[in-house]
Amino acid sequence: MPEYSEQGLKRAAEFREEIHAEALARVRALYPNADHVVDKYPADAYFQEVWDYPGKWYTMVGTPSDAGSREDLMETIVRKTLEHYRNTGAVYTNDAFHRMIAEYPDIVCEYCFVNADDLLAKSKGVFPYRGDVSHRLALECAARELFESGEWSYDTKNARCKKLKSKALFAPANSDDWLNYRKAFLCPPHGNSYIDRDFERFNAVLFPGGTEGLEIFRWTTDWSDYFDDGHEWWGALCLTVYDQTLERFVIIMASATD
Repeated sequence: MPEYSEQGLKRAAEFREEIHAEALARVRALYPNADHVVDKYPADAYFQEVWDYPGKWYTMVGTPSDAGSREDLMETIVRKTLEHYRNTGAVYTNDAFHRMIAEYPDIVCEYCFVNADDLLAKSKGVFPYRGDVSHRLALECAARELFESGEWSYDTKNARCKKLKSKALFAPANSDDWLNYRKAFLCPPHGNSYIDRDFERFNAVLFPGGTEGLEIFRWTTDWSDYFDDGHEWWGALCLTVYDQTLERFVIIMASATD
């Protein structure tokens, strides 16, 4: 094991504490009483050996060699910490999301949460989690909540689904031939002033653990007249996203016309 100077170890510890502070802030958005993060790397792992001019190795403070980028490490710490607090029975809230969505009044997307402790979710059999069966039942719970006014009719038994890769959730707006999530957020028919940075900030609160713990299904949109406006030309969107770090579903729907 290399020997590091006292000054180097101090810099590494400070760098590690910065990452921990940022990760803890993200965790506290859901678990307000969180007081620590889960990080398997000690301070002396926060070094990188860099080969540089004039042809020698230099030791620099950075993310552990097998941890990926700073953001990769951040997401891992947040994800593991969220799992820790969930497993200890801590109670989380959606307050941070509701504060965030209030800052974006022109969003066309509709959001609904289905949690493991929801009475309706339990009675419907969404949890314990059972793969695509739970996704369909979560969709039914969301439809009941979003369409409870009776303005739209629906029958989720007619919905069909396709599993997406986790990173497809945040794909570029122009990367698909269908209305994907980023395009629905940024490019509604009536327009808005939001940019990619807003989309990423918004979803950092919605999915604090990043994409690795997400399972995503895209659903057809022929099972409710809610989607009829979007079928005119702009498009319609229906996604169920299971976040295993929180044991919750986020259902995302969008449909609009000019």
